[in-house]
Amino acid sequence: MTQPSNAPHFGRPDLEATVRLMAVSADGPEPAAEDRRRGVRKLLGGGLELNAIALMATSGMTALFGLVFWGVAASYPAEEVGRSSALISTAMMMSVVASLGVGLLFTRFLGSAGHRARAMVLAGYGVAAVVAVVLGGAFVLFFTDDTLFGSGSERAAFPLLVVILALFALQDWVLIGMQAARWVPIEQLLYSGLKLGLVALFAVTAMRNGIVLAWVAPAALAVLVVTPVLLLRVLPRRGSKEGAVALPGRRTLVGLFVGEYATGATSVIVPLFMPLIVVTMLGTEANAYYALPWLISEAVTVLLWNISSSYITEASNDVRQGPALMRRAWRLSWLIGVTGTPFLLVGAPWLLSLLGDAYAEEGTTLLRLMAAALPFTIVHSMYIAFSRVKQQMGRVVALQTLSAVIVVVLALVLVRPLGVAGVGVAYLCAEAIGCAIAAVPLIRAFRAAAAQDGAQQGEPESEPVTEPIGWVRAEGRT
Repeated sequence: MTQPSNAPHFGRPDLEATVRLMAVSADGPEPAAEDRRRGVRKLLGGGLELNAIALMATSGMTALFGLVFWGVAASYPAEEVGRSSALISTAMMMSVVASLGVGLLFTRFLGSAGHRARAMVLAGYGVAAVVAVVLGGAFVLFFTDDTLFGSGSERAAFPLLVVILALFALQDWVLIGMQAARWVPIEQLLYSGLKLGLVALFAVTAMRNGIVLAWVAPAALAVLVVTPVLLLRVLPRRGSKEGAVALPGRRTLVGLFVGEYATGATSVIVPLFMPLIVVTMLGTEANAYYALPWLISEAVTVLLWNISSSYITEASNDVRQGPALMRRAWRLSWLIGVTGTPFLLVGAPWLLSLLGDAYAEEGTTLLRLMAAALPFTIVHSMYIAFSRVKQQMGRVVALQTLSAVIVVVLALVLVRPLGVAGVGVAYLCAEAIGCAIAAVPLIRAFRAAAAQDGAQQGEPESEPVTEPIGWVRAEGRT
């Protein structure tokens, strides 16, 4: 929150073996395996780091396979590549909107759902599927241009495409919520390898819709194979975790879902509107110079998002470790920031020149502005993650909406006089303002967390805490 197979190496038997292993691990690992796992966790710092590394590996692998996929797909006529790319990107965006809110609830409450975990997952799948059908159907009804859809059957199939991608994304969120993010890279590796094999096969035959089918068929296969294992074997045997955040009542849960859904909707506003603004004001060529710097900086931002997701999951599964997990996520985020920011600031011209001198000349300033925003993004995203753990969705929605509005409005004002660099200025300003708003409450949260640690260890507090720490309730305690 990516069919027939003629690539045996990535075929159904391997995926079934993987999910069987996953089911066995859910029943309980062998002592020797558990000892090895504890040793690795001790070396790397714990479940938060392991899950974050797994998610970051998934992001990198997905980006690499995506590049190779479109390189192979380029053997199709350019018109078909462009049409398929537009269909896939639109369906992916809609699937993110449909699944993100539900997925974030899974990361926070699957640990405490216990015997209700299966019902919760089924309900989430149902909600995401309905939203996906509505979004996909609305797009088909209102997009009357024949450039994307050549027949009525293609129009009818598009909502199904959105549903499959949404459920495929939710499958990963379930694994993350179960603290089993280490299985996500394996699943994505099988998916990426299979879709790459299919697009190569379909490219030989020049089959219409071959690119789209190669993208969606492995996702459908993964949903059909993995989901029954989760629903029938893994989730029914899963008990409530001690210390996990308490599962709220239905009304509260609905409110949290609405908040997460609103946040997910705002998260796609900027990627959706920025290309339209650039194309409208500067033309399609300028959009090429905008797109690559944005994708490069977005790759680093996704790494920060992986850390936040892992922190939310771990803190929700054991609120007693919340303060320690918060500090570890903070340090890991800054490790990415301290590494990524100087690299992009210095290496921006070289990275962009790989596609040509014009890309380096036109896009270097934009990429450097995006890199300069990373330290602000760390503070901003950490506060968002902390607020999610505390179930303060009003703050999350307000801050995310404000950031999206600032980026879009400033881009409308600055793109024409500054070129694509105007997008970078708009983004930097939005992240700086978000950081300024989040800094003070985040500092208070860290101080409260330190005070809680001191109280748990029986150490005298340096100064009284005048307000509750605010960690969400665990089962059997407040």
